[in-house]
Amino acid sequence: MRAAVQTGLRTLEVRDLPAPAPGAGEALVRVHTAGICGSDLHPYHGRAEPQSLPDGHEVSGEVVALPADYHGPLRPGDLVALDTICLGVACGACALCRAGQPFHCPARTSGPRRGGGFAELIARKTAGLFRLPPGLTAEQGALVEPLAVGVHAVRWARLPAGASVAIIGAGTIGLMTLLAARALGAGPVHVLARHAHQAALAEALGATVVLPAEPATAIEQVRAATGGRGVDLVVETVGGHADTVNLAWELARVQGTVAVVGIFSERVPVDLLRPVIRELWATFPICYGVIDGRHDFDVAIELIAAGRAPVERLVTHRLPLDAAPAAFRIAADKTTGSVKVHLLAR
Repeated sequence: MRAAVQTGLRTLEVRDLPAPAPGAGEALVRVHTAGICGSDLHPYHGRAEPQSLPDGHEVSGEVVALPADYHGPLRPGDLVALDTICLGVACGACALCRAGQPFHCPARTSGPRRGGGFAELIARKTAGLFRLPPGLTAEQGALVEPLAVGVHAVRWARLPAGASVAIIGAGTIGLMTLLAARALGAGPVHVLARHAHQAALAEALGATVVLPAEPATAIEQVRAATGGRGVDLVVETVGGHADTVNLAWELARVQGTVAVVGIFSERVPVDLLRPVIRELWATFPICYGVIDGRHDFDVAIELIAAGRAPVERLVTHRLPLDAAPAAFRIAADKTTGSVKVHLLAR
């Protein structure tokens, strides 16, 4: 099969690799669409060691083969969205898996590494395959995963109906959180956007107010819009090296909630006095799982199918798998106007 593999710092090559051999309980899926995530760009910029397997976790495709002992609803030919990170590799039997929280399964990171979706084929456990209903496209299917991240953030933060929300960041996860918050009952949603094209898209997707990412201005405008109180829920979606957690404390109202979704791979200075004296709730949602009996992927698919989350509007660039090096350059350079860049394996 063809696959895009990182071979050095900001360098990818598309190579012929052996097709994955499905293990016990695994299905083989022919990839249709794979999205480049911000978490794919972090190693792209910072990982010099050549890789032997492709990355890629925002994936949709067609079921090619199922395990011989599989008796579930999936059939070869079904179009599916894949949870490649959690259910696709978790054991399914430990207490955390039984509780619907496979991200925390000890087996998830201790088993052999499986190649991701920047390839023509991918193998994953059938528990990680979510069949798409009629009418949903492969492009929408590849956007189920990032929408599920936003859905999980909003649900894990226990968003009350009508609550005011501020979202720090207007990249893919920030915009998906905007869609999730609006669809799941939020009141006014303020989005802090760094780039003009992100701000325009946030407005088009229903943000009540789009604010500059400059902290002092954002704080002033959020407080002005909320009578000086701040918002009920702040969702931080930037991560990296930004000072956005401290900004979140300032945007939240007294006894409000801050949900930190962005990934900080290195330590950053965080003021802990401010959230203490404001008596804030802070939580750190990651990936997806089961909340109140429903998996975040199922909720995300339902919202897309109902037209309440027009995720396809985030896709700015579509390139064939063989153009993966160019696709990554586009995704990494926001002057291109990129939001979501998709690789098309078929």
